[in-house]
Amino acid sequence: MMDNSTAIYVAHPDHAVVAETLLTLLIEQGFSTAQCAPHDVSGIIMIPDKPTRHFFIAPSAQGWVAIWEDPRYFADRTLAQALVRHLQTRSVWIEVGGNGVSWARGLYEGSTICEECFEAVETTFYGERGVVYLTFDSDTMPDEWIAQLGLPDPDLHYEAILAGAQPSAGPPLYLVVQRSNSNVSSAAAGG
Repeated sequence: MMDNSTAIYVAHPDHAVVAETLLTLLIEQGFSTAQCAPHDVSGIIMIPDKPTRHFFIAPSAQGWVAIWEDPRYFADRTLAQALVRHLQTRSVWIEVGGNGVSWARGLYEGSTICEECFEAVETTFYGERGVVYLTFDSDTMPDEWIAQLGLPDPDLHYEAILAGAQPSAGPPLYLVVQRSNSNVSSAAAGG
């Protein structure tokens, strides 16, 4: 079960194409490729304040490419929507709190929002600015929704892969980007 973790899933047969599209979208948002090790993270957890963003992109399993971002607590809803528009497919955005009942989700196809359930609350969680989307939904549990959609590897997250866990379809690609105005040196990232 997903527990205190998040993911974006994209219905696509090729994780390299998804990773390339992800990079294109991040560059459009003002990021550039960077050279950092997967464990060389900033400790910043709220997406708007992150100077560097790290991703693992898993090979397609059960028809879905999984994207996990460091840290595992938040996923980028707008990125899930942009990926699906660019790739003209389906995507899933999911965040599950530590209690398994507090969670947020979205299912997107092209430019259509098929389903969303969340409450957006602007916060300065841990002194960082961002939006927390979690809501209490005991009518539908994360495990049920994940099973309905056939999403692979629901127990994985960024830190689990760092610790040696592998997605069911094989090793993931690694992508790291930084804000273009950051002081970290730019270079190509690989996986």
